[in-house]
This record gives sequence, structure tokens and C-alpha cells, in this order.
Amino acid sequence: MLFAKLHQKIQKYIKWLEQFADRPWYPLLIGFLSVLDNFLIVIPNDGILVASSMLIPKRWFIFALFVSVGSTLGSVLFSAFVEMQGLPWIQEYYSGITETQIWIWTERFFDNYDILIVFVVAILPITQHPVLILAGLSNTPLVTLTIVIFIGRFLKFVLMAYLGSHSPKLLKKIWGMQDELKDAGMNID
Repeated sequence: MLFAKLHQKIQKYIKWLEQFADRPWYPLLIGFLSVLDNFLIVIPNDGILVASSMLIPKRWFIFALFVSVGSTLGSVLFSAFVEMQGLPWIQEYYSGITETQIWIWTERFFDNYDILIVFVVAILPITQHPVLILAGLSNTPLVTLTIVIFIGRFLKFVLMAYLGSHSPKLLKKIWGMQDELKDAGMNID
């Protein structure tokens, strides 16, 4: 019930935001929301990006760029914060996270592939928090982390924004996108 109400509120605010998509400051706003999403985990960046690109197709690239930069900045800040605070902080705020399947899977892949798994997760429409936590706990150099996350996020968001502006129906076929679009209040038929 509470989650459904939160969902409705988020969709309402996204609809309200969409009226400003043609404003010069709008890319900065969605970039800032992408920073916040790494800490709040309730902002559907992907859906906001796609909706913005559908509303103002000629600005798809600038939207993708700002969301990529914001998402990268938020990811690196989150990982650096984890590096400073350590695992006890994570377990305090995300109790049980170390027992989840995604954590176990990510930890195993991180042990084997290190920074490559960060890139793979950055490019996919899945939560990246477990891999960011592991990157922080393993003291991954922030410059390397920033470059890898930006490349992955940029590729992901450029593809999504392009499809949103040129061929939105293809987005439904991308694994993981249905829920993100639904979270943003979008129904692409």
C-alpha cells in the first residue's frame, strides 16, 4: 500500500516535470535527479530520460549526456562514501543485502572480473548498488571507476534516449525497461 502510494506520487511529479522539458535548465535538473537516484533509489532515471526524449526529440543527446554525467557522479560519490564508511554502514542501512542473490552473484563476479563487472552493470538496466558497494569496499581507484561507469552509463543512456526519440516501441523489447517505463508513468503501445 505504501509502495503504491509512493509510486503514484513519483508518477505525478514526473508528469509535472515533463512540462519543463523544453526549458534550458531541464537537462541540469534531470542530471541532478540522476545523482540523487544513487542515494534514494526511487527516481526512475531511465523512464524520465525516455519520456523527455519522446517529448523533445531533438534534445535526446543532451538529455542522455546530462543523465550520464549525473548518474556517474552519483555512483562515484556513493562508492566513495561506502569506501569511507565500510561494510557495517551498508549493513545498517541495507540490512540483509549481503545475503541477497544479487549480492552473492555480484560478489562472485567482482572477485573474478573486477572493473569489468562495473562496466557490464553500468550498461544494463539493473540496479548497480551492489557492484558500487563492492567497488567501494575494495578501494577501486575513483578515476578508474569514474571512467568505466561513465562509458557504460553513456552508452546505455544514449541508446535509450535515441530509441525514445526515434523508435519508442523498441524500448518495450529491452529487458528490464518495462518496469522502469511503468515507474515513470509511461505506457508505450
